Amino acid sequence: MWRGRRRIVWRYSIAILTVAIALLGKLLLNYWSGQQYQTPFLLFFAAIMATSRYGGIGPGILAVVLSGVVTSYFFLAPARSLFINDFWTSLQLLIFLLEGLFIVALINSLKTARRNTQAIAQQLLLSEDKGRQHQELLNLIANSLPVCISYIDTQQRYQFINKTYKDWFGLSPEEIYGKRIVEVVGEAAYQIMKDKLEQVLAGNLVEYEAELPYREGGRRYIQAILVPDIAKNGPVRGYCGLIIDISDRKQAETEIKQLNENLEQKVKERTTQLQEVNQELEAFTYSVSHDLRAPLRAMQGLAQALQEDYNSNLDATGQEYTQRIITAAARMDTLILDLLAYSRLGRSEIWLQRLSLESAIADAINELHSDIQITQAHITIESPLPIVKAHRSILVQVLINLISNALKFVASDVKPQVRIWAEERVGGVGGVNSYDTLHTPVSSETSTSNKLVRLWVEDNGIGIASQHQQRIFRTFERLHGIESYPGTGIGLAIIKRGIERMGGSVGVESQLGQGSQFWIELAQGDSNSEQLTVESGH
Repeated sequence: MWRGRRRIVWRYSIAILTVAIALLGKLLLNYWSGQQYQTPFLLFFAAIMATSRYGGIGPGILAVVLSGVVTSYFFLAPARSLFINDFWTSLQLLIFLLEGLFIVALINSLKTARRNTQAIAQQLLLSEDKGRQHQELLNLIANSLPVCISYIDTQQRYQFINKTYKDWFGLSPEEIYGKRIVEVVGEAAYQIMKDKLEQVLAGNLVEYEAELPYREGGRRYIQAILVPDIAKNGPVRGYCGLIIDISDRKQAETEIKQLNENLEQKVKERTTQLQEVNQELEAFTYSVSHDLRAPLRAMQGLAQALQEDYNSNLDATGQEYTQRIITAAARMDTLILDLLAYSRLGRSEIWLQRLSLESAIADAINELHSDIQITQAHITIESPLPIVKAHRSILVQVLINLISNALKFVASDVKPQVRIWAEERVGGVGGVNSYDTLHTPVSSETSTSNKLVRLWVEDNGIGIASQHQQRIFRTFERLHGIESYPGTGIGLAIIKRGIERMGGSVGVESQLGQGSQFWIELAQGDSNSEQLTVESGH
């Protein structure tokens, strides 16, 4: 702030100093010449100009006022007086003041114009420097890209190219500038791109791919983008070209195409082989179903006849052997039937339709009526049960296997207790999702296609250790000897395969010695659902 004040004082001091110098000079001139009233304003114009030049407009005005005062006092009649009685003398003073103010305004205008000129010149220099930097940056970018970049005029002559042209054609920019396209690429390549060049010179954006034979030899597969340069008033001045070498990509595409064709052929051959294998499997299944079971039944029947007709002729060892034959034959027949059921689940075509869980459970319990009576089991079904999308015979078989296991795998002195209930769930099949029980209505805004039904079968059996809960759904997986709990080890595998064929999932929650809770999960059947066909799997 102090420096600013000192500067202001100095500027106005210039006005006082220049006027004082002019006054002193005028007094000396008058003394030497003896002409007191001649040219009274001459030196004061110089004081006003100097003050305006170095002090500015404020000090310049002050210099005009001071010059008028000292001139009136010293050099205009009456002398030594600030009051002028003569009209013409007053007019001269007024004209001097106006001229002084005009000089102040003129000099300040010139100073402003000079500053503006300097600022414009500085901006031009900065603009030129930025333009040069931008040009260098654009050249750097253009020359760094592995693509051909060019500008071509309406006469099809090169006006700009990047360094990639030298890599492609072996020519420097100086050797290409001004040459026509045909002279650089050759006649054969030019004829391929000729119609594209005509289109871009007509003002159209052109993109194309082509394989070009170049003049210096060799071929390149290129991708070109041609952008017309259109002036504001309409005519096309030329176009910018961007040429990319895609030979490697095309070669890779050709190789991929050949691989796909070979893969398709291999898939066809593999499909034919699978069809042949399936036909053989069906023939084998038929053989197992008829040819293998026929002698097995004959062996079982003969052993039973031997036991019934010649029991008195057999000692204890003979009777034991006969019973073992009958038991082994029955076990083998059961195993064959389970294998056939498991195989049919994977190959047969199924139809999903709306099914009542209550009806399916009733069919399963009816099939297991004798087992339920023998074991004196108590089965509790919590109604109502929802509608699901399922295949009836598969669902009934799944329920038979689940309830049968609940009756079988209990301690010898325990009567089976089986509880069956259902829950509605929302989300992906088999996923961990929030759910509402059947008695809690699900929001109507939830899409029916995302609604699932989880059916639980809970027992009071021996339970399953956590480390075994995944492997029990595999074929021939048994956790106990056949002497303790009879079976083939395929029942749970049939459950898993059947549920998955119907688009559902299966699982178990259990603790050793505390019973098990098996569950199956299927899509809920809405009233508008149509019958769905599921193709057979292999």
